[in-house]
Amino acid sequence: MGNAWSAPERTKLRKKMAEQLMDKGNPSLPWELIVEILSWLPVKSLGRFRCVSKPWNALIADPNFIKMHFDKTSENDDVFYQRRRLIFNEPGCCSLYSVNLDQLILNQNNDHGADDLIAPEAQLVCGDLPSYRVVDLFYCDGLLLCKLAEMPMTIYLVNPTTGESEELPEAPDNIQHLGFGFDHSTDDYKVVSAVFYDMLVFCVYSLKTGSWEELECSLPYSGAYTFHAVLLNGTLHWIMETPDQTSMIVAFLLEEEQAGEIPLPVEYSSDAGDCVLGAFRDCLCLTHCSDERTYNEFWVMNEYGEGQSWTKIKISIPYPELSLSGFWKENHDLLVFQKQLVMYNFKEQSFCNLSIPGFPHVDCIGTYLESLVSPNYHGITDREH
Repeated sequence: MGNAWSAPERTKLRKKMAEQLMDKGNPSLPWELIVEILSWLPVKSLGRFRCVSKPWNALIADPNFIKMHFDKTSENDDVFYQRRRLIFNEPGCCSLYSVNLDQLILNQNNDHGADDLIAPEAQLVCGDLPSYRVVDLFYCDGLLLCKLAEMPMTIYLVNPTTGESEELPEAPDNIQHLGFGFDHSTDDYKVVSAVFYDMLVFCVYSLKTGSWEELECSLPYSGAYTFHAVLLNGTLHWIMETPDQTSMIVAFLLEEEQAGEIPLPVEYSSDAGDCVLGAFRDCLCLTHCSDERTYNEFWVMNEYGEGQSWTKIKISIPYPELSLSGFWKENHDLLVFQKQLVMYNFKEQSFCNLSIPGFPHVDCIGTYLESLVSPNYHGITDREH
């Protein structure tokens, strides 16, 4: 949710909140200290504390406090790992579930002899939407974008921690290829739909305005290998194909609302049919999905946007289908081999199978941070300078 604030900015924010929200009583603690303490607490605790008083309720709902709370979560490793959660569903069943795996990884580090890991019990992600019909899932910070199995296509924004949800208005064009991310320049969440006519055109939904806009930006592409955009560096990425059957990564920058191109490895520039675009830590990556062969490697783009930086990474488990969950810590990455979870150590080229009780197979894997951000979000108020 934007860059970290400087110490002077945070001091100004605390003083502003104290002036706006301090009631006429005389609390036993200074209001600024109360604000600081509350900003470190978990979301569910804050939900209960909104009932303490009107000033507390107003504070916890204030966009500036929500931003401060989220920044503390993302900047502090201890807090980050306490509030990061894995979200998933199981094939053929569209209900959403979440689980906290960081404590599990800590236990694994203390028990090097473990061959298999058992995750904590999964929790059903609740909200006002019919979660049992979620067929595709996007995530950014503390919000999820859920695509439902309905026609016409229905899309919800959900905060899985607070249970808040909001249905998006119908897009001006038929939604085909979705993406979801945060524009740091405007403090705005954006949903992007890439649509094919004679050209590839883009429609953008802004949470600040609550409306869709069709952009003039267009590209000469005729089809896509990727329906689900990969978010990295404030940019959404799809693998697409030109009319002359050249394959390329199309990159849509959320800040400029402009699209560009990133080359694939040379051997896939004419046929990317079995490639799966993803993110390996902070880099774009390409894995594979094939019914005809197995692989023991995948590609990583070490320098963003530089076609010559594509590098193969070996993996000790031959696979016909592999995807990366986006969940990693130190040397461990959570991978999905044919819809089964594996915690892989790339430094030692070793792995542990990971099972979630009651879920032999998983799908739509992603991660999110517990946050106060509302799907009815209308941006953060301008900071004082």
